[in-house]
Amino acid sequence: MPPNTIRHVACAVSGGVDSAVSAYLLKRRGFAVSGVYMVNWDHVEEGVTDCPRERDLTDARLICDHIGIPLTVVNFVKEYWQSVFQYLLENYRDGRTVCPDVSCNRLIKFGKLHEFALKELRADAIATGHFARTSQGDFLEHADRLKDKPVKLLAARDCIKDQTYFLSTVRQADLRRAMFPIGSLLKPQVRQIARDIGLDFVAQKRESMGICFIGKRKKFNLFVDQYIEKNAGEIRDIETDEILGMHEGVQHYTLGKRITADSRHQSPSGLFVAAIDPSSRSIYTCRGPYHTSLYAQEFTVMTPSWIEGCWPTDLAKGEPVQWRYRCQRTHPLLYCTVVRNGDHRLVVRSAHPIRAPAIGQKKVLIKVKMVNIKR
Repeated sequence: MPPNTIRHVACAVSGGVDSAVSAYLLKRRGFAVSGVYMVNWDHVEEGVTDCPRERDLTDARLICDHIGIPLTVVNFVKEYWQSVFQYLLENYRDGRTVCPDVSCNRLIKFGKLHEFALKELRADAIATGHFARTSQGDFLEHADRLKDKPVKLLAARDCIKDQTYFLSTVRQADLRRAMFPIGSLLKPQVRQIARDIGLDFVAQKRESMGICFIGKRKKFNLFVDQYIEKNAGEIRDIETDEILGMHEGVQHYTLGKRITADSRHQSPSGLFVAAIDPSSRSIYTCRGPYHTSLYAQEFTVMTPSWIEGCWPTDLAKGEPVQWRYRCQRTHPLLYCTVVRNGDHRLVVRSAHPIRAPAIGQKKVLIKVKMVNIKR
């Protein structure tokens, strides 16, 4: 999208410092900016009396008033429930570990929000407060020169706050009109800008944690149990197949998690989840955090999602490639060899064993600074 055609930008405003500074930077650059606050989770229906959404919405209104931009509130509760939360529950029910933030970004923030902003607000582009960059520039300043080339997703300057892991499935069309105004800034710089423009209360806010739009839960098992029925199963020893105890549902477990069992079966080095069998509802444990059953050096990637919209040339030809990957946002990058296995699968061979790579976990493969693929 040529920069000279971009005049109106819709910016997601959450009430936090990252989106606040993003909106300010857009206005300072001369764009007409419209703030958009998304309601994606119904805390009232959940039975929460102290609703964090109301506090965030109040802050979002204060931010937009201070900057001098309008704010629109849009409700995507139904879409979030159907597209993101039910997917989370289905996977937890079968003992798979998924990251809902990845689906939320693809389907809600860069799906429904983009659709709303383009159709209802008549915006030319959409901005968010993610720590990420693209080959088109933080403000799409290179879009004209690169309009005939695929948009590349690039790591943020702040490698600690980089969020490209969560953006690894955003569609090419959505990425092409996306701005990331703070992608070339460090987090301390973002907070300082907020203070400099008189948004001290935002600069001092604690960062939001936990599941996208749901937040961090002190007792996550109890939260999940509101939506998934308890389904008891056996806890077994992975070496002897001995029954060590019972559990109330595989949704409470993920590979590598330390668990407790009957005192007769406890190990001085602890018991850890080594495998989950969803068909029998059995949890298999090993003794000690460094047991060999916890490690893997090869795994299969099902239905890879390519940011550029097509298979890389070498892989399409069936040739192996040397890339780097990570299984979680905070994990360090590791070297790997990637080979194609059939029409829609990849085999990733890690240069080093990794601990507890859970089924359903997103695997993001990175070439240089570009996020290529996930899942």
